[in-house]
Amino acid sequence: MFNHSRKPAHLKPSRVLWRILQVTGFTKFIASFVVYLLIAAVGLYIFEPSITNIGDSIWYCFVTSTTLGYGDIVVTTIIGRVISVFLALYGLLFFGCLSGIVVSYYLEMNKRLSQYEEHEKAEKSDS
Repeated sequence: MFNHSRKPAHLKPSRVLWRILQVTGFTKFIASFVVYLLIAAVGLYIFEPSITNIGDSIWYCFVTSTTLGYGDIVVTTIIGRVISVFLALYGLLFFGCLSGIVVSYYLEMNKRLSQYEEHEKAEKSDS
């Protein structure tokens, strides 16, 4: 029997999302993306003369990985450009996969909600 005062545990959005992230291995992908972003930021801070502080470097890496590219910071060295290309490719891959995970999440939530409603309907008809 379900407790009608709150949603059943299998319908909690955070649990479903966390489960999807675990099953798909996306948690490792998130960690690797953040680590690469930070490594790239340090590399750009060291090798790129136009980047004068680590905050600007992290900002540039984030903007480049999301493919926004505001143009407020421009890399000029070969190393900076290579790092930027990999940031953009990794960002495209990461955010493309992330959107797939979000769609999967909503499909799973919809499926579970439908199952819950069917169960509720069946329970009421049995009473």
